[in-house]
Amino acid sequence: MACESLRVLKQDDTLFMMNYSKQNEHLRVRFPDEACHDVFEGVWIDNMTIGHSPRRFIAAHPTILHSTKSKQNRFYKDQVAVPHQNPTNQRIKRNLANGSKGRMPYDWFYFGLVKNVSREKTVHACQFPQVLVEMLIKACMLENDIVLVLFGGSRSEIEVRQRLNHRFISAEIDPKYHRIIEDRLREGRIVTEHRLLYRLRREAFSSTLSQPQLFNNAGQYTIRFRQRVDHATWQSSTQTA
Repeated sequence: MACESLRVLKQDDTLFMMNYSKQNEHLRVRFPDEACHDVFEGVWIDNMTIGHSPRRFIAAHPTILHSTKSKQNRFYKDQVAVPHQNPTNQRIKRNLANGSKGRMPYDWFYFGLVKNVSREKTVHACQFPQVLVEMLIKACMLENDIVLVLFGGSRSEIEVRQRLNHRFISAEIDPKYHRIIEDRLREGRIVTEHRLLYRLRREAFSSTLSQPQLFNNAGQYTIRFRQRVDHATWQSSTQTA
């Protein structure tokens, strides 16, 4: 799949591959290092806590392989520049006076997970935060460029591309996720039945077992995970994404 993805790209295009660090390590030596002009590695610090073990530290990051097809790859620093931390420095002040938008971001990206109580959370098991996707797109794409989304998922990435006025080509093999994409494209929002909180709430009401821990007296929805309690006020079914 990585091979075919690279094949259809233009010479100045970029391929981003996000995965758990171990999987990306295997992938990198088997293909991108040989086939791509350059491969850069970024780290998404998301505290996902993969696999607790008493014999090692908890993994808390996937990696992002930023692969370029040629040395003419496009990269738009001004679209992703971050503010300088020392704007009173004389050199920084001169750069700002000359039109600098900020400094180049580091390749350690601090974006939180799409949590179960998030407004953008669907029933999809693995959603990337839209702010992370937006940063990657802006770094190497301009308006009206075509973006290839290999895994359509919950359509969150497609939504970012539409918001930034990009054209897109996408695919999704799982029928239930394909339906989420179609409904979201048609309605322009996350359809209520595809929201995780709605699905959990419906299942709680339909269950024949008593589950008093799911709701409190204030009408707040309570989800318990690993001795940790998250609270979220139930959103109206008419609220748009």
